[in-house]
Amino acid sequence: MGGNSKFMMEIFVRDGLPFVFATIIFRGNSLTLENVLLDTGSAGTIFKVDLLIDIGVQPEPYDMTKTVYGVGGKEFVYTKTMDKVMIGSMVSDNFQVEVGKMDYGIDIDGIIGFNFMQSVGMTIDTKKLRLGLGQ
Repeated sequence: MGGNSKFMMEIFVRDGLPFVFATIIFRGNSLTLENVLLDTGSAGTIFKVDLLIDIGVQPEPYDMTKTVYGVGGKEFVYTKTMDKVMIGSMVSDNFQVEVGKMDYGIDIDGIIGFNFMQSVGMTIDTKKLRLGLGQ
């Protein structure tokens, strides 16, 4: 990560995959998820519907719905704008995420996709297993 980057959070590896903690704030309600996959191959960020219900996230008539495709197959999701999505002190305000069942055969609470990484300018140090911000 070089001299211009700032350490923000550790990555933990499970089953050979990188995971982080993420905090979501929706309409003033906060939820921290401890099992969120860091996925540079995913264009979007998605969280498990069953967990977000606890902070009042539910489908509403004006929500956009779509089908997303990935290694786990296809899934119907709806889009919500979160007040904030945070990984450590990396924060993206008014950030759009997908919400879905996430029945992929592995136990995960969500996926941080490239859209979040790019919005905060995230750097990933795979050797030291940490995230940061930097040039």
